[in-house]
Amino acid sequence: MSAMTLTLLPGYPDRIGKRFAWVGSAKGPALYETGGVKVTLPGFQNYIDCICSNGILSVSGTYCVRAIPSAAGKRPTWLLKWYSATTPFAEVTNATVLSAESVQLSGFGGTY
Repeated sequence: MSAMTLTLLPGYPDRIGKRFAWVGSAKGPALYETGGVKVTLPGFQNYIDCICSNGILSVSGTYCVRAIPSAAGKRPTWLLKWYSATTPFAEVTNATVLSAESVQLSGFGGTY
């Protein structure tokens, strides 16, 4: 499974008590693997509570992504599944080249 680390925009993360809000961008994988791409935040021991940008279009408008948690509850692993914007329920196939694509996401997180 491939992974992508978000690049946070200036000013993020923004602390809210013991948690933080974040906005970041990421490039698509060189070769997509069906099932999704693991998403991580930069920084030591940062985790994602939720990703708010579900069903968002890539910058080009060719693809959309959906964030899928591994479980409901505390500190799930998050995957981004990529879909064609014209057929939003059909996940892109294995080995689709997405390295020229980028998305901007937002959410909440914390530290261990």
